[in-house]
Amino acid sequence: MVDVAEVTLAEISASQRQAIRSLKSWRRFHYRKRRGEPPLLAAVDRYPTSVFVAGCQRSGTTMLTRLVAHSAGFRSLRLTHDDELDAALVLCGEVNLSTDVRYCFQTTFLNERFQEYRKLGSQHRLVWIVRNPYSVVYSMVHNWSRFALNELYAGCCGGAQQPTAIALELGWPLGPTQIEKAARAYAAKTSQIFAILHLVERHQVMVVHYDDLVREPRPLLERVFKFVGGTFREEYVAGVRSDSSGKAAALSNNARHIVQKFAEPTYQECLTLI
Repeated sequence: MVDVAEVTLAEISASQRQAIRSLKSWRRFHYRKRRGEPPLLAAVDRYPTSVFVAGCQRSGTTMLTRLVAHSAGFRSLRLTHDDELDAALVLCGEVNLSTDVRYCFQTTFLNERFQEYRKLGSQHRLVWIVRNPYSVVYSMVHNWSRFALNELYAGCCGGAQQPTAIALELGWPLGPTQIEKAARAYAAKTSQIFAILHLVERHQVMVVHYDDLVREPRPLLERVFKFVGGTFREEYVAGVRSDSSGKAAALSNNARHIVQKFAEPTYQECLTLI
């Protein structure tokens, strides 16, 4: 990887450091920012050449964000323990960064606020990652906090599918099982790309199949860097992790049936965009 200096707390003002301390977890961000009226992309115009990486959570968005953010011509962020939370704090306006370099922001946090992608300017680029639902659902249930899954499910599966807060916390039999919540949330979040393509110019969006990326990283990474206007280097290939590609096989037969019912159709539809 290219040795690029990260943006750290030392570069921002005391008032901004205080704001970060008050919003240092996703739970705090949820209750203090997500539920508020100001846009979560309120400051997006300040960074007109930025790259955004999104898709359903647990789909490899962090990995690709880091590859781009640490490449030549970009600066990465180290303000909190979480790359995506850093991006959220910057894009909502709590933290102001220098505008003399480019940034790559992970924006999976938008969830039900995905309509804000209409704020993207003509130079912005969005990379949307699609991953097979079996691996994603397994990771959501076994490698993710309950709060994170509940937030995604409640945000993206509205209407008749949205249970009460108590049902979300208690789970089955008062609400859906964790597997069903994850499968439904995957479908709702992943399918947002079809609406996003009506909010953003098509040439500004690239849909990447994560499973193809880990199988044959070099050609896809070359395309990604060409799309975002970056410089591909052979060393970036080593940053593509393939050790999590076997998660799908760990699901039980019953869990696979649920994923096939609620998430597989959306996955197949999204593959037509690639």
